[in-house]
Amino acid sequence: QREIANDIVHNKNVAVKAGHGVGKSYLISVLICWWVDTRYPDVFVASTAPSVSQIGAIVWREIRKIYSLVERRYNEGLIDHKLPGSINKDTKDNQWKTDDGQLIGFGRKPPDEKADDAFQGIHDAAVLALGDEATGLSEEIIDALSNITSNEDSRRVLIANPTNPASYFAKIFRDPSVASAWKLHTISVFDSPNFTDEKYEMPADALKKLTGPEYAEDKKKEYGENSARYKARVLGEF
Repeated sequence: QREIANDIVHNKNVAVKAGHGVGKSYLISVLICWWVDTRYPDVFVASTAPSVSQIGAIVWREIRKIYSLVERRYNEGLIDHKLPGSINKDTKDNQWKTDDGQLIGFGRKPPDEKADDAFQGIHDAAVLALGDEATGLSEEIIDALSNITSNEDSRRVLIANPTNPASYFAKIFRDPSVASAWKLHTISVFDSPNFTDEKYEMPADALKKLTGPEYAEDKKKEYGENSARYKARVLGEF
């Protein structure tokens, strides 16, 4: 997660394939809040996923929790400022607006046949475009995210479990000519703190939310180490 966050600072396009339960959607949520906090007011965030429920119930649910946590810490005098604006509570229409109503971020699932239309007109000094569960996103949607991050200080990020080797997301990792435009990362379940010495420096409540040894062992027994499901869900490989 540290390496991915650092690469987003320095690279135009970042793609991450990961095993199950390593905190990838939470990482996206933290990065969205950080992006708005450090680049406001000349900022915009556009996040998408294959379904409305994935956007509202996963990424933007975490964003709302982080927003509330920051506000509470500010009210307690622990930090010197809050995150700007406000986030609506509608999980089907996820919007982040300034206090005067200007839209600075949204989570949206565009129709596949209207991918370009859904993101058209988004231009700012710093645009962060994110695709979660990106194996389910079409090439057109991924390209549309590129079109709104064309200036030098904007970024495009894709992240997913590598469950579909026929997806355009898979092509990014497998086609050298396509991969050359991206900074690529792979996170195995075995990279997670529950399997490394990081477990000694992380809070217990965080470790409980990450995949543990029992899951990996169960998948090994259930599917076998050479199975596609084990490779995708545990090793983070297509």
